Amino acid sequence: MLIKVNNLTPVLLTIILLLFTGGCRSRQEREQHEDPHPDYTQVPLRHAKGFRMDHAGDHTRIIVHNPWSKDEKPYAVYYLYRTLPGKLPSDGTALQIPVRSLAVNTFSYFEFLSLLGETDAITGVTDGFRIYNPLIRQKIEKGAIRDLGDPFQPNLEKVLTVKPEAVINSAYAQVDSYSERLKEAGIPVIYSLEWMENEPLARAEWIRLIAAFFDKEEMGDTIFARIEERYRSVQHKVTHRSDAPAVLVGDNFQGTWYVPGGNSFMAALFRDAGLAYRYSDNRESGSIGLDIESVLTQFADADYWFGCEADSYQELAEKDAKYLLLKAVKKRQAFNNHNRTTPAGGNDFFESAAANPDRVLSDLIRAVCPEALPDYSLTYIKPLKEAIRE
Repeated sequence: MLIKVNNLTPVLLTIILLLFTGGCRSRQEREQHEDPHPDYTQVPLRHAKGFRMDHAGDHTRIIVHNPWSKDEKPYAVYYLYRTLPGKLPSDGTALQIPVRSLAVNTFSYFEFLSLLGETDAITGVTDGFRIYNPLIRQKIEKGAIRDLGDPFQPNLEKVLTVKPEAVINSAYAQVDSYSERLKEAGIPVIYSLEWMENEPLARAEWIRLIAAFFDKEEMGDTIFARIEERYRSVQHKVTHRSDAPAVLVGDNFQGTWYVPGGNSFMAALFRDAGLAYRYSDNRESGSIGLDIESVLTQFADADYWFGCEADSYQELAEKDAKYLLLKAVKKRQAFNNHNRTTPAGGNDFFESAAANPDRVLSDLIRAVCPEALPDYSLTYIKPLKEAIRE
């Protein structure tokens, strides 16, 4: 049985991370509006497809594309000014930059903000107990950052108390009611769609978008150029061969095993790591749901298993004895994403991997071909233990 699912990579299905940012210096509504028609110069992007940036004389325009729209209507439009003019555009959100404070509801932007030197701008987060980033956890403990609660139903009153100038929130097919309430309260929402990109470097390039809100476009471009350079350097260490090791990814989640489509972020990583993936020619950019029997049939001979949700082979067997039929389990070549975690459930994979695709790629290569990266230590993934020590 095969079920198509429009969603994230398999492992991201279990933890949907959100970011919210709001701004009191923004002036979205005024008595007078002006529809600007300046000559824009488009900023060239190297990989990202989900947004565009344009420069005009006194501002930067950012358009976040809507991948679900058939009429090409943008998901959001932002006009960023160092000094807000007397008349503002009527077809988007105007903000004065640099933004000085943010409420954050998606873990994947912590690393972007850290690389930009802007973690001090974070005044509120959701699911604070589940955060991995030590600096942000420390600020929560000291009261410098407030925990706003459930990421799916953040407390609007708490958000207002931290006085954010913007709230970063992941965009979905339908605008959520919380974002609408934020905008009604005068807090702009910066929508993030980096998770919809289907290439590792495309996701990482979203650092250039958030950098613009801090008036750090040049810095964002420089940081991304270094990320791209590191990724290419690692990629060039791979020798592609006809007998490439085959891989399985993901795990059984409530009766369904989600594997990435062939046009997805994870499939791109497998290609760049020189690995063979059964669905590499598939056209889906989201995930594909399989039952356990289909996985056993299609991936029984996969050499490596990544994204396994267990810490030991003993735990794996206790979850379902069928796992023991997989070649990757028999050969003890199964890996989880639990190398950097906290006891409360924080996992750095969900926070910094998007900004460090070179490390994700290096993990795959090091696991399969250690001699290609002899001096590299695994960052996010970890081989399963034989048994859990009491």
